[in-house]
Amino acid sequence: MANVFIQHIIKSIKSYPAKIFLVENNDRFLYRSDVQEAFNSFGIEITSGTSLEQRVRFELRESDGLLILLSQDNSNYLEDIKKEAVAIEFSIANYFQAYHIPSIVELDLSTLDKLFKNQPLVGLNRKETQEFVDKLNAASKSQEQEYELDEFIGTLNSQLNEVSVNWSVVSRIIAEGISRTIGTPKFEDLYAQINKINVVFQEALHNSYHQTKNSSAVKKPRIVSKILDYLNFNFREKKIALIVIDGMALWQYELLKNRLPGTKHEEVIYSWLPSITQLSRQAIFRGDTPQTDYRQGPASEEKLWKSYWKEKGCHEFEIAYQHEKTDFSIIDSVSKLAIVLKELDDKMHSSTDYTDLLMLTKNWIERSKIAQIVDELISNGFTVFITTDHGNIQAKGWRGLQGREKLGTNKSGSRSERHIEYSEKWLSDEFMTNNPEMGDSIVMEEQAIYFKTDLSFSNKESLVTHGGAHLLEVLIPFIEINNE
Repeated sequence: MANVFIQHIIKSIKSYPAKIFLVENNDRFLYRSDVQEAFNSFGIEITSGTSLEQRVRFELRESDGLLILLSQDNSNYLEDIKKEAVAIEFSIANYFQAYHIPSIVELDLSTLDKLFKNQPLVGLNRKETQEFVDKLNAASKSQEQEYELDEFIGTLNSQLNEVSVNWSVVSRIIAEGISRTIGTPKFEDLYAQINKINVVFQEALHNSYHQTKNSSAVKKPRIVSKILDYLNFNFREKKIALIVIDGMALWQYELLKNRLPGTKHEEVIYSWLPSITQLSRQAIFRGDTPQTDYRQGPASEEKLWKSYWKEKGCHEFEIAYQHEKTDFSIIDSVSKLAIVLKELDDKMHSSTDYTDLLMLTKNWIERSKIAQIVDELISNGFTVFITTDHGNIQAKGWRGLQGREKLGTNKSGSRSERHIEYSEKWLSDEFMTNNPEMGDSIVMEEQAIYFKTDLSFSNKESLVTHGGAHLLEVLIPFIEINNE
């Protein structure tokens, strides 16, 4: 579950009427990479670089996020930054009155969270603090901490009540909840909450998706079609490897991330809509709006990948594409490497529910040797990026297509059971005329019809698939990994 201690700090910071903070932090708690990663998961960026680096972060800051600039001297900023910022001092001693602070400031965030929730009434010295820590850790090891559904709902409601909902934060909380409850009695209730939140997400998606498609890629890609522009702008002269794991949802990345080496910077971006491979994966490798007459396949992706980088001035020998295999014999000369791993998507389509997919995902993490692949790449000087073309959803059957409804439905070549695309507009119009009850559950674009709820064009009681607009399909990971 989300760290209560970190959330408490964030709540206190958000109480200030500002989005830029100039922070002096003598105990250097905010300089820790794990702390900065935790803050980033709640939409708050912390930067402690040079004055020039901080100036760049200030200029490129997100309008819906908060930025903390760390410095030992808050007066050492230009007037335009100071005008927009609040200057504060930070110390974890403000949150732990009873403990010996030097004994706890370097503890992991999980332990600090336990200490925050179990603060004694009297002050403890160094020895007593260490004994208290040992006692708490022993107690947590003796019994598995149960996932608190009420805490999950409370945290999400708090995020949804923000003036501007940060869907990256919401999706990460949801991903952790799914990964922690699959196969337990709490999963069904948690999933019901996710579907309620999806209703809110669909409204936000309807209002903002066009803007997202046309967003700048300078600081980060907000959607798959902007990934290549982001890489080109920020890493044109560097060795980069883009690993696309077909069909990996955010909750599956939760299972993977602690197995990966290197320093990770995690973002959440949007898949293309509808979330079918032919469109969303094409958008990644085209670096632009996907085309409807595209024929999906490794040869097509390789052509797009190489064409993009050649247009940016790269030589043929510097560009490589690999599908379901990795050949490191060529990486000395390569600076732009793409790797597509498809097996996880196959496992997803073979699953009846998330319980099946959980087991298959854990198996894939071991068998794919993804951690070793990343380690080899960063050891050879690559900055590695991991993403996917779409997530997935545990769906239920509305019903399968019948008789005349199947006529002309194979235009896209998609095997999704959440999306159909008719060859003629009149066929899709006829389908909707005959099934008016579907109006609140689907999105209709030209000849395409796809679900935004958890239904599918299937007679199955339960299945795992993709192709629609549910938040579990649309909000996907984009991870940067380096050797720092």
